Amino acid sequence: MFTLKNNGFTLAEVLITLGVIGIVATMTLPMLIENYQKKVTATSVKKAYSELNQIIERARADYGDTSGWEYYEQDNLSKWVQTYIEPYIEVVQHTDSCKMNVKCLGLALPEALKAKTHGNSTVGHYVLTKKGDSIGYAFFRYDDSWTRVRVYIRNPRGKYATAGKDIFTWIFNMKDKNPTFKPHTFNTNKYDRNAVLGTAWGACNPKASGSGYMLPGDACATLIMIDGWEIKDDYPW
Repeated sequence: MFTLKNNGFTLAEVLITLGVIGIVATMTLPMLIENYQKKVTATSVKKAYSELNQIIERARADYGDTSGWEYYEQDNLSKWVQTYIEPYIEVVQHTDSCKMNVKCLGLALPEALKAKTHGNSTVGHYVLTKKGDSIGYAFFRYDDSWTRVRVYIRNPRGKYATAGKDIFTWIFNMKDKNPTFKPHTFNTNKYDRNAVLGTAWGACNPKASGSGYMLPGDACATLIMIDGWEIKDDYPW
């Protein structure tokens, strides 16, 4: 007499299998999420670079060569932004009266990359927009030759936005020939990966020197550009 064998799984075997799957998922899911966030961030940084320079090209078509542009004096930053930048983006709000340690237009203040010992900074002129990957711009004028802008690529949820993760920094230097916005670094005509990952002023490194004026992480857009618009494994994420 033949008997049929039950080839199915026992309840214990099913539970063990589900447990193993759960453990594997717990171990791999955070990595998958992080890799996805890095890819989205790198793509948004590249788009921000393109959007900024499309703005400059449109302004150049309307106002001619940048050598004839006005309002380069340090105290004329708002006029410069409102003349050559804002007409080419969808502005929701703008202000040049940001107070220390207070969000401007709902945008969190910039904070140093991971490190919390360098403080935070306000800037001369904030612009909130709703078009493109960039959701906000924070402009600052150091002297009469160049303008810095920190670009918010996503809406930070905390009190501060981290340089190199939520915000990325670009420089417009009027002394350049046919100037455009370039990723912030120590020499805008030569991009040295080792220097960008070093500890110089504003480098893409939590241990970099800096202050409220120039934060560790301000050069992270440069690193992403050098790496072909990707975030590599040694990026200080």
